[in-house]
Amino acid sequence: MEGMEKRILLAIVLSAIILFAYTYFIPSPKQTQKEQGSEQPVQEKADGISPAEKTTIDVSGEKIKEEKVITVNTDLYKAVFTNRGGVLKHWELKQYWVDLEKKKNVVLFDPGDQVVGSYPLSVFFPDSEISKVIKEGLFNIEGEDLNLSSKTPEGSLSFTFVESKSGKGLKKIMRFHNDSYKVDVDIIPVNISGNYSVSTGSNFGIAEWGEAKMMGFVGPTTMLGTKVKKDKVAKIKGPVYHDGEVKWTALQDKYFISALIPGDKVNKAIIKKNSEKDVQAEIEVPDGKKISLSLFAGPKEYGLLKSLNVGLDHSISFGWFIIWDLSIIAWMAKGLFSILQFFYKISHNYGIAIILLTFIVRVVFIPLTYKSFKSMKGLQTLQPEIQKLQKKYKDDRAELNKAMMELYKNHKVNPLGGCLPMVLQLPVFIGLYNLLAATIELRHSPLFLWIKDLSVKDPYYVMPIIMGITMVVQQKMTPTTVDPMQAKIMLIMPVVFTFFFLNFPSGLVLYWLVNNVLTIAQQYATVRYSKR
Repeated sequence: MEGMEKRILLAIVLSAIILFAYTYFIPSPKQTQKEQGSEQPVQEKADGISPAEKTTIDVSGEKIKEEKVITVNTDLYKAVFTNRGGVLKHWELKQYWVDLEKKKNVVLFDPGDQVVGSYPLSVFFPDSEISKVIKEGLFNIEGEDLNLSSKTPEGSLSFTFVESKSGKGLKKIMRFHNDSYKVDVDIIPVNISGNYSVSTGSNFGIAEWGEAKMMGFVGPTTMLGTKVKKDKVAKIKGPVYHDGEVKWTALQDKYFISALIPGDKVNKAIIKKNSEKDVQAEIEVPDGKKISLSLFAGPKEYGLLKSLNVGLDHSISFGWFIIWDLSIIAWMAKGLFSILQFFYKISHNYGIAIILLTFIVRVVFIPLTYKSFKSMKGLQTLQPEIQKLQKKYKDDRAELNKAMMELYKNHKVNPLGGCLPMVLQLPVFIGLYNLLAATIELRHSPLFLWIKDLSVKDPYYVMPIIMGITMVVQQKMTPTTVDPMQAKIMLIMPVVFTFFFLNFPSGLVLYWLVNNVLTIAQQYATVRYSKR
């Protein structure tokens, strides 16, 4: 659907050009362990596990016979782990809700009784048999339920499993922080060689497959060096291998993301798909080595992701422009976002912040739009002369163009003067579009009255309709150089734009509506000033 989103915006931008052409011409913490035997010193293995730890019995000495779950509660999330496989089975965000009534929290992972491809923090080894044993094995848990708070800001858990026959196994050490969505993890293979992979788990980080796809990317995303690669789910036919310096690999939707961030060097990420709505991302660890990594699962707040210092903020699509990425668009969107945040701190309402931001942008472009208006007025006065030239040189295109250029030169009129300002404003418009379409800050943010959520469409379509009316008024006030038939065709444009904007987020419609109103006001003032 991201492609559809781009096509819609492409249509809007091209329509706008046509309209105005006519009218305006982070290393992870290292875990150092000192293991001791009961009687004699035990040499610690290179993999970080001593023989004393290779056991499947708990502290009471009884063999583990049943599955146990352990819960981690912080101010930000609730996580539930199981000792079967030592994996995550539930991740719930406490400060984000599915509905406006705040009755149900956003859950980024909870397969329930449904069959799932893999669970978060699953580990896969080249030996499929040992992978299966570890997946179904009951791990020994060191630690208990954690209830973190400002008074108890950190806690840890350890999961250990070693098969008695082969002596092969796995240990996972996890450290939690009350004020962060990030979990620091050490994965330590025991007596297992060869490359292995650690998984995000199926769909972990994707809260919505539906509406979020309309205005944002949903699926696997990987950052290699400085480049971000997005794998469209529909195009994944088999495992996709990304080779390079893996900064992170993740699953995301429009507003939320779950990412594996290696603290040690990793040179391969793997994307897998079991079905259209069952995908996972993995990092491959070489030679059975211990890996320190971080798991981040939370909202795509720009400042929050930026603070991790691993480039996870690049998961937010600030920078695409029609077909290709332009850094100037991303730079502009981020700058506009800073201004929007400033206005929000003043007004405590993102709707009002959008209005103020639109006003500032409009003021900046007053000189350009004024020159555009004057150019269009000049072209309008030349229409009789242009029509004469068109009749005179109707069979000689080259002479017609030459005569018209001479006419423009003599009257000091720039034929591109009306269009050029619109072209120069496009990067700002695209930057604002990306900003308003991608930021989680607008999610569940109200404007007033019936607009309860600026991230979704107007439920009664009031703003899109008013926006369409303002476009008609704007057309009527704009000098035109087209013939009557073309003018009638141009009247279709407000209808087309209104149709496009019916299902656009209210925040975007608000921006365009306010922009139109300010344009009308500027045109009115320009006409009055010109008559003096």
